[in-house]
Amino acid sequence: MLILGIHMGHDAGVAVVDDGRIVAFVERERHTRVKHAAIATIDDVELALADAGATIDDVDYVSITGTQNWPFIFYDEAEFRFDFAPGMAGPLGVPPAFQERTRDHARAMVEQRDAFRTVMLEWFSGSSDYVRLSARPVDVRAPGFDFHGTREFPFYPNIWDRNLSLGALRRMPGGELAEQLSGWVQHGVFHMPVEVRLRHRRLAGILISHHTAHAASAFYQSDFDTAAILTSDGGAIKSRFGHGGGLFAQGRGNKLVPLLPNYLTSGPTYIRVGQHLCLDNGPGAPGKLMGLAPYGKPRFFDPDLVGNAYDRPDLMLSSRRPGDGDDHLIYAQTLVDRARTRARQMGYDHVEPSADTRLSPFSRDLAATTQKLFEEQNLLATLTLFELGLKLGRRSPNLAISGGCALNCPFNSRVWREGPFENVFVPPSCDDSGLAIGSALYLTHHVLDRPRQPQGSKTSTSAYLGRRHPPEAVERALREAGDDLVVTPVGDAAADAGAALAGDAVVAWFEGRSEIGPRALGHRSILADPRAGGNWERVNHIKRRETWRPFAPAVLEERAADWFDGAPLPSPFMLFTARVRSRELPAITHVDGSARIQTVARDGGGFRAVLEAFDRETGVPVVLNTSFNGPGEPIVETPQDAVRFFRTSELDRLYFDGLRVERKAAANT
Repeated sequence: MLILGIHMGHDAGVAVVDDGRIVAFVERERHTRVKHAAIATIDDVELALADAGATIDDVDYVSITGTQNWPFIFYDEAEFRFDFAPGMAGPLGVPPAFQERTRDHARAMVEQRDAFRTVMLEWFSGSSDYVRLSARPVDVRAPGFDFHGTREFPFYPNIWDRNLSLGALRRMPGGELAEQLSGWVQHGVFHMPVEVRLRHRRLAGILISHHTAHAASAFYQSDFDTAAILTSDGGAIKSRFGHGGGLFAQGRGNKLVPLLPNYLTSGPTYIRVGQHLCLDNGPGAPGKLMGLAPYGKPRFFDPDLVGNAYDRPDLMLSSRRPGDGDDHLIYAQTLVDRARTRARQMGYDHVEPSADTRLSPFSRDLAATTQKLFEEQNLLATLTLFELGLKLGRRSPNLAISGGCALNCPFNSRVWREGPFENVFVPPSCDDSGLAIGSALYLTHHVLDRPRQPQGSKTSTSAYLGRRHPPEAVERALREAGDDLVVTPVGDAAADAGAALAGDAVVAWFEGRSEIGPRALGHRSILADPRAGGNWERVNHIKRRETWRPFAPAVLEERAADWFDGAPLPSPFMLFTARVRSRELPAITHVDGSARIQTVARDGGGFRAVLEAFDRETGVPVVLNTSFNGPGEPIVETPQDAVRFFRTSELDRLYFDGLRVERKAAANT
């Protein structure tokens, strides 16, 4: 059975799932070359299907999700759109008892159209971020332009409207909680039926909420039979469009249940503080804040701020109209204001950050404080989730984490070390790039009850799900590059690359299908010798990043424990932070002695062979591994992207399968 999963918000993508196996995945940003590109189109659908060796005629059902508070936009409704179908019969329909509420939900989304149209006239004009993310012109007034409004859940239990704090959830008797959620857990219907138009076809489909898709992405890729699930990101905690924030959820077998909103403020706070510190004006702020935090100390940490939005409602509510989606910003402002006051009392200079003071003592310590607050809030949320499982009689030893906050590697490692769960899993595309996958797997398993398939959760190979590029595509890219490059066939490209790295070359490695998610895992990577401390600054210069930003190591899985500890092993997706045990790896060791590791198993293909070759040359089974891209752009996808970057960079070599690429002057030397 072929299921199409489509995410229509920012970080748009299309997944193709065949009887539980993810056979193709297209991230829109990779081929448009617009980072976090939005608004999936029929072109994205057909790219994914072609990569799977299928066509629109082969699709059985479609599952759709979106970004909280974004409308569902159709560039050309004649080619791709969906409409609500509350009375749908068959396996995707809802029981008669829920059909009226489903109709009400559909009407509410339709009624939002006029309000959204006014807003979108502003969004898609001038130089707004929405114009950039759309990756193509959007004419709201054009005859072919159409869209739907958005609401997250078609129905939910009354307990969700009680706006419960983490403290209240922990105090609630188990019997009361079970009574409040029993019907919700048992009926198992959490989607909206839709009819989907894909060119000439009309297909049955479902629409699921943003965080349900996050939860599904984590649970169904975890290979856990049961799991507690925590989702959290930078979206609004609660708005007039419904419960758009993170979830506490549970998975058992094929079934996944969103239990309760968790109302966490940690994601929005993290983003806003990063922006306040002038690290980045957009979505790059959290990653830079995570890298800056180890340079400081959490001297402004205030336990009073730990909890969710309703543990401190005085910090959530403001003079803004309640429910406008911006209430959560008060948390960030409170943290910053308290930190500035305390810093002045302690004699800090430069407490008003600017681009020139991003590395000032105040900025470093505020970053460290924000990281500690993030960890404490999410540790408390994890403990609350564990207790929910006990109260409901559904305890699991496993935790699956998803949403943009799951990219916070120090927290992931800390919850593994200190949390109440025995096992912790984070999928490689835990951010919004994985929502299409979660959407398709949810329909396959929860709705249609098709058997689950092993997803390979303990090896990097399960992340190599991007597009295929045949050898002739590499040949064409090299022909088009001109005569300033020298291409040399090498019998063993991995051995050649390993020797080059041992000789202190910085190389790019391009292999097979691209990785899903935001981390480079060896198929679109820049590699360097981790023993040379100068490679930290050198590779940052090549990538045109701030020189203080750290790099990650890739290590042979069976040797990882000799070089790193404090993180779960194996750790194949570069989503946990470990302690570096050796002083021989200065280029990948952060100032606090940590590193965001990637273990590489024996099935790791050519990339694994590069590590083995470097180990033979040096006795060190570790290489510096970072993403093959420049600032503000996605990871390279095609051979043309790779050649283009190489020609304009200071990389020493580029490797394709069996080929070494150098500049003519360097090759002659």
